[in-house]
Amino acid sequence: MLAASLVRRVLSTPSTLAKAVISRQIPQQPSSFLRFVHTNSVDDATKQAVNKLRDQLRFYAIAEVAGRPLLITKNDLVTVHRLKDVSVGDVLTLDKVREIGSKDYVLRGQPYVNEDLFNIQATVIEQTKSKMISITKKKRRKNYKRTVTHKQTHTVLRISNVDVNKLD
Repeated sequence: MLAASLVRRVLSTPSTLAKAVISRQIPQQPSSFLRFVHTNSVDDATKQAVNKLRDQLRFYAIAEVAGRPLLITKNDLVTVHRLKDVSVGDVLTLDKVREIGSKDYVLRGQPYVNEDLFNIQATVIEQTKSKMISITKKKRRKNYKRTVTHKQTHTVLRISNVDVNKLD
């Protein structure tokens, strides 16, 4: 009985060593916590980086199309989930770009790169459907079996232009 009460007392009041371990595991945030904010202004360092990037031959970009990030280069064919507001032959300007770069240089956004720094265009090639997808639902020993079939709609885009704009 005495040993059990000692164990309860020890477990109910943490020792100073346990307090020290707990305080080491949870880092304290400084009072002046600074977050990075994306601004539309372009400083001199960014201008120099953009001009170095412009000197490269080929560019790639990580752009968001229909809410999904895609790695794209010029003349790529990209298949995305159906875009409702477009028709075949429309030219789209991609403005949500997370990263643009080349073999040697990269510009990363926070979360997106400034739209004044690049020009990315895509042309709608076709609105198509995928092959027939069959989904089977079954519950064992209940004589329950259902089959649902459908075709997913897609939009095919051709990336026609990936350029970095010149800054003065």
